[in-house]
Amino acid sequence: MKRQLSADRDPVGAAYIKDQKVYRDIRGEFKDYFLSILNEPKVNQLLGKGLVDTSISNKSTSSLTLEHPLISPPSYAYEWPLPMLKDAALLTIDINLVLLEKEAVLKDATPWNILYRNTSPIWVDFTSIMPQEKDLLWVAYDQFCRTFLYPLLIGYFFSGRVTRALLLESQNGISPQEAAKLLPGTAKFKFGWLNSRLYFPKFVIDLAHKSGSEQDLVKRSQKVSFTSSSRQTFFESLRKDVNSISLSQGSSDWSKYYADINTFFESARFDQKQRKVAELIEKYKPKTIVDIGCNRGGYAILAAQRGAQVTAFDTDEDSVSLLYKIAKEKNLNILPIIGDVLYPAPQCGWRGQEFQSAPKRFRAQMALALALVHHLAITQIQTFDRIVLTLSEYAEKWLITEYIPLDDPRSQELLLTSRRDMSWYTLDAFVQSLSKEFRQVTTFPSSPAGRVLCFCER
Repeated sequence: MKRQLSADRDPVGAAYIKDQKVYRDIRGEFKDYFLSILNEPKVNQLLGKGLVDTSISNKSTSSLTLEHPLISPPSYAYEWPLPMLKDAALLTIDINLVLLEKEAVLKDATPWNILYRNTSPIWVDFTSIMPQEKDLLWVAYDQFCRTFLYPLLIGYFFSGRVTRALLLESQNGISPQEAAKLLPGTAKFKFGWLNSRLYFPKFVIDLAHKSGSEQDLVKRSQKVSFTSSSRQTFFESLRKDVNSISLSQGSSDWSKYYADINTFFESARFDQKQRKVAELIEKYKPKTIVDIGCNRGGYAILAAQRGAQVTAFDTDEDSVSLLYKIAKEKNLNILPIIGDVLYPAPQCGWRGQEFQSAPKRFRAQMALALALVHHLAITQIQTFDRIVLTLSEYAEKWLITEYIPLDDPRSQELLLTSRRDMSWYTLDAFVQSLSKEFRQVTTFPSSPAGRVLCFCER
């Protein structure tokens, strides 16, 4: 069974999924070009390391089919913390720098052509590679600015949440006109290169529109030609400008994070909760785990160290960014993303079907939902039945969750701003709700004292 991917948009050929692989049928007139790209030594060095690991599936005198592994689960730019969007932007530039020797470029420059394998961005559209055009430095430069550069700047001056909302609203990103309106007046002083990358080009285009001389502008641009050296300088300068958008955490934040997370790397220092979660993962050996409301990611790290492929999500950008940093440093099998379990990323894109919803993509053999239920019940005003239904969407076989009693200090903090009747909030009621979705529910003491772990089996 084949599932079409390209929606007939790519003139080079069609892409589809079959038997957990992605195949690309290349039209005959493009066959020799892509064979020559595959044979380029420097491009070969990128395969599996930034550029999707592409090989020949079938070749004849008139046709060519390429194949590459299916990267799963897929995540998208509207789920990435800003450091992940920045790394994806840098990868896009780096691939272009490698392609210069083949007198080629990427004809697309969009995060929708990038998937993350854990903390490594992978460019998955091999047929985006095309010959350079003499009169254009980079055919995809405007798209790069709209979907990478301007969103990163919006995130820098405001928040990653604003960036993600804008990318979810439109795959076309942020126009120069929108960016100029949104960015504060100080932006051009903080990043001097914005004058040449945003304000001056916008001024020229606006002036051409007002005077009706757009055609003259196009004709003049077509008379320009660029050398390999000028293209090299262009991409290196663009890389430098992207790198200047500093998204690093403060040293105090990083130090505190490291101090909190260290115990998850040392089983001898585990508390009762860590020991039991580790024991259950080691016993049942799930291949995939999703950590819902992962916070700083300690249990995602614990799971990854025990052989699972982990997706970890939380609403807090700083926590997910820090988890991305440590997972990247230690090469852990963790995909860290921004997500809200109650308001997950919807099914969207072309005809509302191109990108699956978060629960469908991140459903795993085992789900973790630790120190989360009291937040959903007290702050988010959810019943146990609604909470269990929400969590069960992510768990194919097992769920490890946790009951936090009302007299717990964390629950007491949340209750300060709540005057609802919480008499229904008991351990027995929670287990009863879990039992509606899972055939067996076993409880274990957690920590701090009074908390209870619930292990649920389908």
